[in-house]
Amino acid sequence: MNAVELKTLFFAYSQKEILKDITFTIEKGEFCGIIGPNGAGKSTLLRIIAGILKEKQGAVSIMNRDTQKIKNKEFARLVGFVPQETHFQLNYTVEDIISMGRYPYLEPFQVMTKQDISAIEWAIEQTHSRELCRRPINSLSAGERQMIVIARALAQRPEILLLDEPTSHLDIQHQSAIMELLKNLNNQGITIIVVNHDLNLASQYCKRLILLHQGKIHKIGRPEEIINKETIAEVYKIETDIILHPEKNVPQVFLK
Repeated sequence: MNAVELKTLFFAYSQKEILKDITFTIEKGEFCGIIGPNGAGKSTLLRIIAGILKEKQGAVSIMNRDTQKIKNKEFARLVGFVPQETHFQLNYTVEDIISMGRYPYLEPFQVMTKQDISAIEWAIEQTHSRELCRRPINSLSAGERQMIVIARALAQRPEILLLDEPTSHLDIQHQSAIMELLKNLNNQGITIIVVNHDLNLASQYCKRLILLHQGKIHKIGRPEEIINKETIAEVYKIETDIILHPEKNVPQVFLK
C-alpha cells in the first residue's frame, strides 16, 4: 500500500511557482528523506502532504485516499506533523503539551479514556520524556523541547509521521537521539518522511531520498544513488569528497 502518492502536483504562492510537476509515491513503512538546497520547495512539499497547504493543481493521496475527502480529525489520526520551529506562548507542562496530541480523538470537554492515557504514556516512553513531564515547556532546552513536540505528534498514534528539519540547530547528542528515535519508530511500522538539510544524517538513516532542485524532482533513489560528487556539484554548486561510512557503508559528504 502507498502511504503517500502525489500526481502532477504544482503549487505557487501568489504568482511565484514553488513546486512544478511533482509525482512520486512513498510506500507504507518507508523511511524517506526530502533533501535539496534552500528554496527548493522541501518544506512547502511537506506541508502539502500534511494538509496544511492545499495543492493548486494535481492530486495528493494518503493511504490510497484523496486527502480532500478526508475530514480533519480523521486526517490527524493518520498523519502527525512536526514543524521546523514551535513556539509556546502559554507555559504548559510537558505532560499537558503531549496530551494535546489526543485532540483528534476527543469531543469538547470529553474526559480522556484509558486508550487516550495509554497513547500518551506510549509517546512519553518512546521519547524518554518521563523526567520532564512536570516541567514547564519553556524551561526546556531546544533539544528537549523538540523531543516533546515529537511526543505530542506521537500521541496521535499516526501511521505516517512528517518532520520538517527536526535536528536543525541542535547539538550532535540531540541530533542522534532524534534520528535514532525515528529509526525505532520506523522499525515499529510507522512511515517516516523527514526534510533534512544534513546530507550525512539523511544518508545514514533514510532508505530512500527525494532530491528537490528549483521546485522539481531532480532524482529519487537510495542514498548511494543520490549522494555523489556529480549530483552534489550539479545541485548545490559545490565541490565535495564522498567517502563511505565505515560501519553503515553509506556515502558521507565532506567539503574540499
